[in-house]
Amino acid sequence: MHALLRQYGTTLLKPGLQLFGLTPVALQRAITERLFTQVLKPLLIEGELDFMASACVEVHITDINQRWYFQVVQQQIQVHRHGPAQVCFSGDLESLLLMASQAVDPDTLFFQRKLSISGDTELGLALKNLLDSLELTQLPVYVRTPLAHYASAYQSLR
Repeated sequence: MHALLRQYGTTLLKPGLQLFGLTPVALQRAITERLFTQVLKPLLIEGELDFMASACVEVHITDINQRWYFQVVQQQIQVHRHGPAQVCFSGDLESLLLMASQAVDPDTLFFQRKLSISGDTELGLALKNLLDSLELTQLPVYVRTPLAHYASAYQSLR
């Protein structure tokens, strides 16, 4: 089961995210903003993301060529499909999933050149460290469960 999850997890997600990238921008924004605001709610409430108030963060999923731009505005995550970013995180889907599921340390991915940070690296490192400090148990169950399964599948194949 775990091997299948890992093998097909990114295989199924890639076309899903590519199709998502073709949906109307308003729908993409509504779904993505709601998801990330909910996931990051504890950090938003505690003001831990206030340092991003005037910043825009680009996330580029390289193997499917999808880009999203994130900003924090009044304790909400705003998502755009274009924009000037102060910092960019880029990596393939599997590497970003490994980082999000905490199966692999972001620094390991960076040194393996599977994750890159460009632009304002000080801002990028502050954000990476903050997100890395999040415990999976703090995330909503609908996010935590698939990430935990993905991490478990990855660990079982090592």
